[in-house]
Amino acid sequence: MRQLKRIIVGHDLAAGGEIALGSAVVLANRFGAALRLVHVVEPLDSYQRISHPLTSPYTLEEIAQKTGARLQALAVSPELARLQVECEVRNGKPFVELIIAGRAWLADLIVVGSASRMEEPFLGSTSERILRKALVPVMVAKKPLSSEAKTFLVPTDFSSCARKAAEEALVLAKSFSGRVVFFHVLDFSPAYTIAYAHDLGVSVPISPPSPEEIEPEWEGFLSGLPLEKVDWEKCAEEGQAATAIVRQAAHMQADMIVIGTHGRSGLPHMLLGSVAEKVVRTASCSVLTIRPEAFQFELP
Repeated sequence: MRQLKRIIVGHDLAAGGEIALGSAVVLANRFGAALRLVHVVEPLDSYQRISHPLTSPYTLEEIAQKTGARLQALAVSPELARLQVECEVRNGKPFVELIIAGRAWLADLIVVGSASRMEEPFLGSTSERILRKALVPVMVAKKPLSSEAKTFLVPTDFSSCARKAAEEALVLAKSFSGRVVFFHVLDFSPAYTIAYAHDLGVSVPISPPSPEEIEPEWEGFLSGLPLEKVDWEKCAEEGQAATAIVRQAAHMQADMIVIGTHGRSGLPHMLLGSVAEKVVRTASCSVLTIRPEAFQFELP
């Protein structure tokens, strides 16, 4: 993503889309990137049309024309006047069409808002599905990204995917003249041995590592990163990973969390309940998720 030249903005023509667009505009101005506003019209199945008598009387073509006109109006607004902006209306499943649009346009980043409707939980939402399936980095904009953003939080488990997230965060911080905080969570909740479980009926907790014991991990992780021209710091905290990350972001008033989606226990597909998903669901600031190099897109 370090060559950030093309940004797809998933715009639902609601509050979430407005936040996504505003955040994408800030990034586009910083990096000189082009924007492509994409709205997806999802056709209703026949049973849905029967069960929802108040659905729109317009045809898909008419809806596409109306939404296309609204996107065009956004594209020529004063806020976007200095940017290269394109618009597209697609039909289908929103998460699938946004990913396909990104691939067709060779986008470097997809920006979406969190669920706009209160009745739509984030679990299983368009945003979550894009996070799981997109090949490129995905930013879920929880609140407008400030043009004066200064603090970028990078959770790390010292894995290669976390290192890639760190590289992207350093580029962002440099462009904003901001700082990066690398954050490691010592999560001891699953750290138990079962050596005596049969004899004593209990498991024995494993002693947590000392700061000195994880220092070699820090050295290996930070080695070779372009840290010279960026303010940065590192810290560690004990707790459950996702909870500690969100708490730390709130404490330091982070403008963005930049997190890898697959760590040391990663699988070919991000699992429900993974750290990255929990962070995106619960953080109050925007979250940029970074894919591992080997991730391959597969439709469900």
